[in-house]
Amino acid sequence: MATIPSPDPAPAPRARRRWPLLAPLAALGLLSAACAAAATPRGWAPPVVSQDRLFISLEAGRLSAYEVGSWRFLWRFPGQNDRNLRPQAIYGTPAVTADAVYFGGYDGNVYALDRAQGSLRWRFATDGPIIAAVTLDEARGTLYVASDDGRVYALNAQDGSLRPGWPFRTGGGIWSRPLLAGDTLYVASMDGKLYALDAREGRKLWEVEVGAGLVSNPVLAGGTLLVGAADRRLYAVDVNARSLKWPVPPRAENWFWAEPLVAGDTVYAPNLDGNVYALALQDGTVRWAFAAQNPLRARPLLVGQVLVVVDREGVVYGLDAATGSEAWTPQQLMRRVLADPVPLGDQVLIAAHDGNVFLLDPRAGSVQRLELPRP
Repeated sequence: MATIPSPDPAPAPRARRRWPLLAPLAALGLLSAACAAAATPRGWAPPVVSQDRLFISLEAGRLSAYEVGSWRFLWRFPGQNDRNLRPQAIYGTPAVTADAVYFGGYDGNVYALDRAQGSLRWRFATDGPIIAAVTLDEARGTLYVASDDGRVYALNAQDGSLRPGWPFRTGGGIWSRPLLAGDTLYVASMDGKLYALDAREGRKLWEVEVGAGLVSNPVLAGGTLLVGAADRRLYAVDVNARSLKWPVPPRAENWFWAEPLVAGDTVYAPNLDGNVYALALQDGTVRWAFAAQNPLRARPLLVGQVLVVVDREGVVYGLDAATGSEAWTPQQLMRRVLADPVPLGDQVLIAAHDGNVFLLDPRAGSVQRLELPRP
């Protein structure tokens, strides 16, 4: 059994051809193989607000639905009668449509649920844990799933059947969400390569080798694709030239594990070293950096001109997006936070690792706890 990295501030090694499985561990640094075998994954899937519904994982391997506003409990999956269904943990953001909810489980299965009832429609088994969020192409009715088995699957969203020509195999596990742009699917792999695939047929169009395992969700801004790597650098790929764009990719003291945020010509990139870096999209130069009190794994959220940043130990910051100066006094949630904050009307929803949920007013910097009923 391989060692398992945790989102903690221990220095990270360069990528190897085959990377170990991931689990969120409370201990600092890396655990031994024997300890890793006994570790219990918890997951850090961000909540999803869709129309008047909130879909959120409050317990390991379970997804619950609530009515927004009244916060009436609607359903939880797996339910009491779903004894043979054990997703273990949910790491990636669920994909939600008008009638269905899709997500990947750490048990290696993809689950499709009825949105209204939370009942299982179908499931599909991969050969490794699913850490990445799924990507849904509603127009084609195709669900793209990346697994730590190193494959990308394209499934019929209606019945879970595998599309012809798939899966596509990479040379390492995949921890990041596949990125769909038109007819191209971009896949960042722990084998150190970024792949561009034909989204319909699953064949490789081209690849760019970085040389270190790619760990963050890729983001596309115009013709520039951004992705964080295990060599502590943030890379920019020119998808038209099919080559690296920045002359010197910025290097921090730890992984750029969180998904970067792009607003205009600025990239906001949190790092496990505890800094959020504001970079120029054109060349990667640092415009400003803000030092949080703890490592940063969650993606920041821009609300107006306020950049909301939440560190691993639940300290919430409001930063002026242009300068990086603090807009209000940091708020202490006193809870570990690994999930991305998400907008909810004019507020920000923050889900803590222990199942507590908070609402932030991003203008005033005030926080209140949201009491969600449990079944």
